[in-house]
Amino acid sequence: MSNKNICLIGASSDLGIEIAKLCKKIDGLYVYGVSQSNAEIDVLYERVLSISSYDTRKQEITAFVRENEISDIILLNGYIGKNNHPVEKIVQINLSIPLALISHLEDSNLKNITYTVISSLAASRPRDKNYVYGLSKYMLEESLLSRPTGRYIIFRSGFIRTKMTKDHKEPPFSKNPEQVAEKIINSITNNQKRISIKYSSFQIMFLFYIFKVIPLYILNTIERKLL
Repeated sequence: MSNKNICLIGASSDLGIEIAKLCKKIDGLYVYGVSQSNAEIDVLYERVLSISSYDTRKQEITAFVRENEISDIILLNGYIGKNNHPVEKIVQINLSIPLALISHLEDSNLKNITYTVISSLAASRPRDKNYVYGLSKYMLEESLLSRPTGRYIIFRSGFIRTKMTKDHKEPPFSKNPEQVAEKIINSITNNQKRISIKYSSFQIMFLFYIFKVIPLYILNTIERKLL
């Protein structure tokens, strides 16, 4: 495996911290972070860029990526909300910010970066309780799949036990951040394609395609009864 300089957008998130810890244990992986948080995470990273906004500080992020010769960027942007609210925040965090940042970096002549975005089982079939979140993840996937250039990994995860999900009922096949971090790093280090779709487990892959064929009213009924 050749050396990789990996940059995490959302470096102080629960998943970001576990990815950084894992990278520290693997020869040839050097991890950098971009974070809006003031959390003390510098010890986990080669360098950390602290910014006030991912949306309005794209120039600073671009300079950081260029200076550190980043080969891979993992975008950890995610926000579920509750009962599809607030709509604007859900769409901005899950769709607008990652897509705008990728476009800006590519327009800045940074052409040899592989981008990994964290998608969701909800992208397979947005249901009543999370259709805004599900649609935002679906639109992010479709936007990347439609791009004629660039290298992308779409990582379809199930429920991850983090601060973001602590107020949500836990469904089957949930995972801790360290389990998902290992799958993400494996996806990056073994990737051979321009566009790859990866899953956190076989069960999530199976459910993703099952959800596509089950009538929506049945899915919504099951979800209301179980979750």
